[in-house]
Amino acid sequence: MSTSAIKTAPGLDASVEFEFADSRHISRLISSKGDPHRIIAAEVGPAYWEYRRRWEEARAFRLKLPFPLHVDYELFYRCNLSCPICLMSLPKEEKLRWGDPAQSLSLETIKELLDEGAAKGQAAVGLNGICEPLLSPDLPDIVRYARSVGMLDVMFNTNGLLLDQAVSWELIRAGLTRIMISLDAATPDTYKKIRIGSDFARVTENIRRFIELRKDMGCNLPIVRVSFCLTSLNEHELEDFVRLWSPWVDFFSIQQYGNTFEGEFAEDRSRLFPKNHPYRPNGSKGCGQPWKRVMVRHNGEVIPCCDASGLSLVVGNIYQASLEEIWKGKKAETIRTLHQEGRFAEHPVCRQCMTKWGPGPDENYQAGGE
Repeated sequence: MSTSAIKTAPGLDASVEFEFADSRHISRLISSKGDPHRIIAAEVGPAYWEYRRRWEEARAFRLKLPFPLHVDYELFYRCNLSCPICLMSLPKEEKLRWGDPAQSLSLETIKELLDEGAAKGQAAVGLNGICEPLLSPDLPDIVRYARSVGMLDVMFNTNGLLLDQAVSWELIRAGLTRIMISLDAATPDTYKKIRIGSDFARVTENIRRFIELRKDMGCNLPIVRVSFCLTSLNEHELEDFVRLWSPWVDFFSIQQYGNTFEGEFAEDRSRLFPKNHPYRPNGSKGCGQPWKRVMVRHNGEVIPCCDASGLSLVVGNIYQASLEEIWKGKKAETIRTLHQEGRFAEHPVCRQCMTKWGPGPDENYQAGGE
């Protein structure tokens, strides 16, 4: 990223050392401390760069992987918040369409999946989906086991409410490489409109204590990211958010709001599209997600997508076939081919994804990319 591009980023100045926008301009990663990948690689070794090389080759459709490089494990379908940008804010009956809060991936199942992945070339692990991972008492054990079998990058997104000192210490000690906290606000008043059920002061204190604890323990990992999803509720605080967190965190993410809801709920949540920061897409051939990663949902279903838009894009179930068999199966291969050939609009789920980011794309725009 050029210096001029950095200088034009909202709320930033030339002191920013790293900026990366994904191929569809849905999110932008920014840091004043340099490339976050270099921080991780310095700790886990040169194998990390080979993993990232394969990641980039796969997402550009130049490398056909025998097994996903990254697997997300959706531990369960539950959260302690009900944010309006998330499916967890839906009425009970509608929410149950997308998952069963009574089901979860057991620790034994996750370890079996990690064993398979470690033997087949998997390099990275995410512990997310539609869930708050800090609700799991097994979380440090999962992180520890993932690192012990050779996973180079182990991460999760969280709202940070339960990130107390004891949990923080366990996660750092277990070998977590990244933690990403969704904040979406710079002030308590705005925060309470978005992060329903949380506490701004508590979460900000949790983040700062986590960073200080990491330093006290003599650790450089996990790297810490805070996230800001642009909506009509918070876009006026973007620059304040950047100023607030730049001195603290390793990097932060500015994300575009995507309306993943359906029917009357989609109509209602369209009010959340930002007014002063409209989506400016950058068309690309297709989506690289199915070429490099999958998500194993709480009920065993496997989807080749890390986004809520892809929850119905089921390509198999781990209780019926191995993850390798699912990855190489006809359903997954078909989706990869459609994106490689720029024909993703032939799939109804992928076609719908191009409209979820709000006003912006013109009739000639072909959505795709990462």
